[in-house]
Amino acid sequence: LHNTNPFANRQSFRKNNADVDSRTGNIKLWSASNGDGDGGDDDNGESQGDVVVDGSNSLENNNDGENSEPMTLKKASQLLSTFWSMAFPYYQESQPGRRLFYGMILLTLMNSGVSVAFSYVSKDFWNALNSKDTQEFYSMMVKYGGALVVGAPVSVLYRFQREQLAVHWREWMTDRTLQLYNSNRVYYSLERDIAGTAETTTSPEQTTDGEIMSDNSLSADADASPTRIDNPDQRITEDVRTFTAFSLQLFITIVTSIIDLASFSLILYSIQPQLFATIISYAIFGTVVTTYIGSSLLPLNFDKLRREADLRYLLVRIRENAESIAFYGGEDVEGKEVASRLARVVDNRRDINVAQRNLELFTTCYQYLIQVVPVAVVAPQYFAGTIQLGVISQSVGAFNHILSDLTVIVSQFEQLSTFSAGIERLSTFMTAMKLADSTRSNDDGLLAMPKEFNVTDSIDVSVEQSDVDLAGSEQEPAIDGTIKLNFERSSSSIPNAGHALLTTSKLDLVTPDRKRTLIENLDLSVNEGEHLLIVGNSGAGKSSLLRAIAGLWTAGSGEITRVPDDEVYFLPQRPYCALGSLKDQLLYPSTESLNPDDYPEGHRLSRSHLLRQSMTDEGLLDVLDMVDLRELPYRFGDGDPIKGLNAVLDWGNTLSLGEQQRLAFGRLVVNQPRLVILDEATSALDVVSENKMYTLLRNMAQKELKKGSENKVKLSRPGLTFISVGHRPTLLAYHDVKLRLNGGSDYSLEPLEKSVSIPTDISAMQGL
Repeated sequence: LHNTNPFANRQSFRKNNADVDSRTGNIKLWSASNGDGDGGDDDNGESQGDVVVDGSNSLENNNDGENSEPMTLKKASQLLSTFWSMAFPYYQESQPGRRLFYGMILLTLMNSGVSVAFSYVSKDFWNALNSKDTQEFYSMMVKYGGALVVGAPVSVLYRFQREQLAVHWREWMTDRTLQLYNSNRVYYSLERDIAGTAETTTSPEQTTDGEIMSDNSLSADADASPTRIDNPDQRITEDVRTFTAFSLQLFITIVTSIIDLASFSLILYSIQPQLFATIISYAIFGTVVTTYIGSSLLPLNFDKLRREADLRYLLVRIRENAESIAFYGGEDVEGKEVASRLARVVDNRRDINVAQRNLELFTTCYQYLIQVVPVAVVAPQYFAGTIQLGVISQSVGAFNHILSDLTVIVSQFEQLSTFSAGIERLSTFMTAMKLADSTRSNDDGLLAMPKEFNVTDSIDVSVEQSDVDLAGSEQEPAIDGTIKLNFERSSSSIPNAGHALLTTSKLDLVTPDRKRTLIENLDLSVNEGEHLLIVGNSGAGKSSLLRAIAGLWTAGSGEITRVPDDEVYFLPQRPYCALGSLKDQLLYPSTESLNPDDYPEGHRLSRSHLLRQSMTDEGLLDVLDMVDLRELPYRFGDGDPIKGLNAVLDWGNTLSLGEQQRLAFGRLVVNQPRLVILDEATSALDVVSENKMYTLLRNMAQKELKKGSENKVKLSRPGLTFISVGHRPTLLAYHDVKLRLNGGSDYSLEPLEKSVSIPTDISAMQGL
């Protein structure tokens, strides 16, 4: 009787979320995605792989501060505060978001009005049917059709507006999260477990029992372990997506519940005051019992998210390392670990099934009783002839509306518990990103941009200028136990030959876990045009020193002063190949232009990676020729080199390591840095190719001057200085100074004699 309104304002979470289990009908919220990170060790014996919390750490030890606990009033208050801190910035900063939100509120009110109107149309319809009034019955049929014409567009537009807002909110929040994740290399800090000051501190917002604290003060306890963040890709994609979609659905449910409660309470009270008292008592009883029975679902759902993500990460790791595993024949070992993680997922699922069974024993009975309780209360009046059948229909509809408003916890408890677990995971990730970024203060919100972005009331996509004078500039003051990194740009248009591009002062370098000292009291100065070779035994700290120079490792003490990031280029042993065309590989990490239309609303762009000089396709082909890769564009362009330059392939798996290393040298020609730092960058090349690459560097090291307007001499090419890490004796010929690291404070600097030169018959060494 009470289902005559086709637009009944029941905001079903199950109906409006795309991820619905077709077998059970249960919504699948916060589903885990593929883990990220591919580990590896360099040939110095120093770990440089991504630190990812594996199953044993994230599932059993719970040492990352994310251990969940049953829902309490205090915890619910904390979750509400955390939810607000992540939801409010979007509506505060995004003008289109506010317009979409106001439109949704208006349509929600109109949709609720349609529901109330249909309750009266339905009442008159059933009264006419009950009284067998043919004329009134067909009259109500016409009115019902008219109401349908008005109500259908309102209901459709209401759902459309809600989905549009959800999409826009997700786009904004995902982009903002990615900006925070990428700023100041936060992504690297989190993977290395050296999240800024978190290198020496626990998460300031996490206590030992996993509760979130409001105090953001930093601890100086050097023995504390950092907060570990597992599966950041899942949190950025799945967790953000479901946070925005479910948050809107929850908000709409609360708003419509309030509207329904006010509207239908009057209807119900006018029919039978006793019925109104019955529904209040019934709703309170159902909420209390459901909360008590289902309290165990929150920690179980929290564990489910992590265990599913850990299993998927392992499967992705096997896929990415398929060739190595195949060579070793390690299928049994990998299969054993997969089975172990699968068992954890299955055990968790069985525990959830038990909790759901206990909860559904009550909720199923509760839902069935809803069908008869309101009829039982008003039935005596109907039998006495004081009310008609239409009144019963209206009272049942009003009873169900109000009961649904008052028992959201009962009907959506499982989804709410999963949503709460997702809020905890997302907020922990946001907190870790804030701690990892030294430019963000403790007073900043979870979604506040770093200082250099300076988000204002303007929400238009803007481009930040980065061509400011950085002479004598430095990062934030170093915290005790961290290395201070200073940037210094030459103020002269033609740098002096004796100008230092890199200096270290009393540098002590330790591993991120601070358990091993690699270098002590290193004083070093590299002048422009002075090429340095770093050598030493495996594990002496060669690659670690390069990471400290790059600002990736900050554990230790002392100072490093160098030219700014836009004048430095690092070449790792295994070059990174981005997604894109062959042309994109050559330009990386620079770009030819920035188009604000390519980014979501509110995105802040930086000019720091704009290409310094435009290059034609012919110029890029010449660059490939310089590094012996001339045939690549012809090979992948079916004979057309321009087509080959724009071919999009998985270049990391298409090119050999030697080709990738030569491609990296091509990037140097394109980007024209002043300082290049190479970590075994020619390890996959033969000595002939190595000679050609270093000869290219030596040629680039020569400055070029030209006369500009008014006969002023200008620098057309600033010259290049390079620092190499390597083992081959042939590298001596290309450098001027050798730094030998023997571990600790034992190191030596010695000039290389000019007699050390390239062998005259280098082609004879090809077969060595």
